[in-house]
Amino acid sequence: MQELTRYIDPAYLAYAGVIGVFLGLILLLLFLYHRIRWILRLISRKNTVSPGFFPSLGRLVGILLWTSIFGICLFLGFFLRSYYAFTHERPVAEILSEPLGTGKTSRITLVRFSPPESGQFTINGDQWMVEGDILKWDEWLNFLGLETRYRLTRLRGRYVSTEEETRQSPTIHSLVKDEHHPLWRVLFEQGARLPMVSAVYGCAVFQMAGGPRRYLLYVGPSGFVTREITERPTS
Repeated sequence: MQELTRYIDPAYLAYAGVIGVFLGLILLLLFLYHRIRWILRLISRKNTVSPGFFPSLGRLVGILLWTSIFGICLFLGFFLRSYYAFTHERPVAEILSEPLGTGKTSRITLVRFSPPESGQFTINGDQWMVEGDILKWDEWLNFLGLETRYRLTRLRGRYVSTEEETRQSPTIHSLVKDEHHPLWRVLFEQGARLPMVSAVYGCAVFQMAGGPRRYLLYVGPSGFVTREITERPTS
């Protein structure tokens, strides 16, 4: 379904449906107006030309068919727009993990897409973890095209074993210049009371370190998603 939205713009499809249905309703009203006017002239015994049963039936079927086709376009446009708004994930960063030595130390290369920026970090642990802040809008704003706002805040190493996590020294790297950004502080403190805001919360994703492994980090309506990039075999 995501592939379909790449080739068909749901907004244009919905606009075409609205215009087509509107024109169809106007044609239907004009058709009914002329037929009612003919019936009234016939009742008043005035001279009038019969429009003919089969020509009138053909026009009516054509109008209904026109309206139905554009009604389907309108429904399909709204359906695709809803699907896109509530499932769309946009890539925000690429992450490359490479082992350093024989232990659980890895070098993480984080490449952000907007604004373009890259950095390298050393972490200890079985996994890398990216943390960030999420501003989720009300659903009707997502439908209108307003995307989830975010910022990446930290990169850290993570151990699968809780015991090992408590024994080892943490490796944490900041990804923001101002960790106490006043806007995000207000959003976290007052987000639940702000209009048009559904939720403000922290979100984290983690994946296996070592490798070399490459991942794409996405942000969607509910937060971060990460997927490993695997090389497809060439035929």
